[in-house]
Amino acid sequence: MASRNLRRRKGRTILTVSGIVVGVALIMVLLSLTAGTSDRTSGLIRDILPAQITVVNSTIPTGGGAGLRALFTTAYPLNQSTTSAISGLSGVYAVTGQLSATGYVDGDAVLLSGIDPSTYSNVTGGLNILSGTSITSASGNQVVLGETLASRLGVSVGSSVTVGANATGGATYTVVGIYSSGNAFLDRSIYVSLTNAQAIVGDQGKVSEIYVKADTSSNVTQIASEIGSKVPGVKVVTSSNLATAASTLSGTLTTFFTVIGLVALLAGGFGVVNTMMISVSERTREIGTLKALGATQGQIMKIFISEAFLIGIIGAVAGILIGAIVSFALPSFTGAASASGLGGAGVGGLFRGALAPSITPGLVLLSLALGVSVGVLAGLYPAWHASKMDPVEALRHV
Repeated sequence: MASRNLRRRKGRTILTVSGIVVGVALIMVLLSLTAGTSDRTSGLIRDILPAQITVVNSTIPTGGGAGLRALFTTAYPLNQSTTSAISGLSGVYAVTGQLSATGYVDGDAVLLSGIDPSTYSNVTGGLNILSGTSITSASGNQVVLGETLASRLGVSVGSSVTVGANATGGATYTVVGIYSSGNAFLDRSIYVSLTNAQAIVGDQGKVSEIYVKADTSSNVTQIASEIGSKVPGVKVVTSSNLATAASTLSGTLTTFFTVIGLVALLAGGFGVVNTMMISVSERTREIGTLKALGATQGQIMKIFISEAFLIGIIGAVAGILIGAIVSFALPSFTGAASASGLGGAGVGGLFRGALAPSITPGLVLLSLALGVSVGVLAGLYPAWHASKMDPVEALRHV
C-alpha cells in the first residue's frame, strides 16, 4: 500500500525525495573530499618532512593561506650560517639547509628546492632516483626532475631545460636524474643545488628551512627544545607536531562539513513532514474506511511510516550515487579549470589535482543511515496523526 500510494503521486514523491537526495549527496561530497584531503595532507607532511626536526623563521605565519604560501616563498628566510650553529649542539647527528620557492621549468610552474648535495642525503635519506643520479656538485647547472613533471615536459636524463624564477627567463640546466616520491604533487618538483637556487631567487646566503636529524630518536624532543632556546629567531617543528595539527584540522573540517550536510538533510526532512501531512489530509476517506474495516492504530501508523521509509531509502540511495559521481568529477573539473588558467598562476598551479575523494564503506553506511533516519523520523508525526483520526469523523468524507 505504501509503494502504491507513492506511485500514485509521482510528481510530489519526486519533489519530496529530492530533498533527501540533496542532503545525502552534500554529506557524501563534503565528507569524502575532507577524508581524501586529510589522507593527502598526511602523506605530504610525511614526504615533505623526512627529517625529524624542521627549523624555520620564527616570524613565519602559521594560520590560513598565509602559512601555506610561506612554504613556497622566500619572504621568511634564515641565514645559512644558522645550520652551523645547530650542528654544534649536543645530540645532533646531521643538519642540512634547503631553499624552497616557486620556480619555472620551460615555463611550467614548479616547486623549486635548493639542496646541499654533501649533507642532504645524511639527513633525509636522499631522493628516490629512478634514472640517472642525484645532484653531485654544488656548482654546475644540474637539475633533478620529478617523474610527473618529466613526463609532462617530455624530457629524460641528459635533456636540457630552462630553469628560472619566472615563466619567460632563466638559465639552461642539464637533467641529471628523475626521481619519484610516490606523490603526484611532489613529483611536480625540481631539485637544484642550494647555490643555484639562491642565485635563481636572488637570496644568496639564505635558506627557507633547516632539517635536523638526531643521533637517536629519543633525543628529538630534547634537541628541538635546545634549538628553540639557544638559536635566536627560529621556530622548531617536529613531524609529530605537524601530524597532530593536520589531524586536528581534519577533525574540525569533518565536523563543520557534517553540520552543513545535516542542515541540508534537515531541510529535506521538513519537506517530508509537509508532504506526509498533506497526504494524510487528502486520504481522510481512505483512513476512515480502513478503520471502519477494523484496521488498528498500529496498522495505520505502519502504512505511513512505510511510506516515509521508502522516501528515505530511495533518497539516500540516489543521494549516495549522485554524491559519489560529484566527488570523483569535482577534482577533474578543478584540475581542468586550473590548467586552463581559471585556477590562477604561480603557486596555484602546483596544486592541480590536490582534491582526492575517499569514499569508504563507513561513509556510505553513514549516509544511508542518515537519509533513512531523517525520512522515518519526519514521517512519525504524520503517521501518529493519521492513526489518531476518529473513524466516525473520517467516514463523513465517504
